[in-house]
Amino acid sequence: MTRLDDKIVLVSGASRGIGRAIALRFARAGADLILAARNLEELQDLAAEIQAMGRSCLIVPTDLRDPAQIQALAGQAFEHFGRIDILVNNAGIGFWAPVTELTLDQYDEMFDVNMRAVFLLTQAVLPQMIKRGGGHIVNIASTSSRWTYPEGTLYCASKFALLGFNEALAKELRTTGVRVTAVCPGQVNTYLGGSGPQTWEEDMLSGEDVAELALQAVSLPPHAIVTEMVVWPRAETF
Repeated sequence: MTRLDDKIVLVSGASRGIGRAIALRFARAGADLILAARNLEELQDLAAEIQAMGRSCLIVPTDLRDPAQIQALAGQAFEHFGRIDILVNNAGIGFWAPVTELTLDQYDEMFDVNMRAVFLLTQAVLPQMIKRGGGHIVNIASTSSRWTYPEGTLYCASKFALLGFNEALAKELRTTGVRVTAVCPGQVNTYLGGSGPQTWEEDMLSGEDVAELALQAVSLPPHAIVTEMVVWPRAETF
């Protein structure tokens, strides 16, 4: 059984969906958690489940659209635990519409959460990983990071940007002991940006499916580097 005994893991967008599943799966594997999301009540419920497993858990309500709150999140995490071994950049938001109907506010919000927050949180966490000579950054991307479709212009663009960031960062850190992996799921039966799945729910991936893949990524031997993992639901065309 894969173990993450006493690893310190920060998960953004942890209150529901993929982030929640990752937090619970990593806790079962022995990790202690820092949980970040906007919804305090959902974070408290999740923290109670994790603490019931005997794991330590810090909750930090955070709006990832606000750079100051991202810095405060990292500061509280280091103050409480002293280090972060694994950063899971999971938070994401999506809007889908014809390009002529999308708004500048939607553009800003999607890139603020899907890309800028990843950049800022990585910047905040990375120096101590490099100094210690080890760590892992997991970016929850999407199959929309490589494959496009109508009415997905902004979402695909934000996820293409995330995957480009991931690939370049993995090369930049190759000799530091810090590994970087993008996990790219197809359609997941969970909520994204306030909208839920509409069709063929039983054939979608679950948050737990993605969590298992993320756990595999961080459990590889130290000499092994996997920069991208793609998982499709069986019913989806690929």
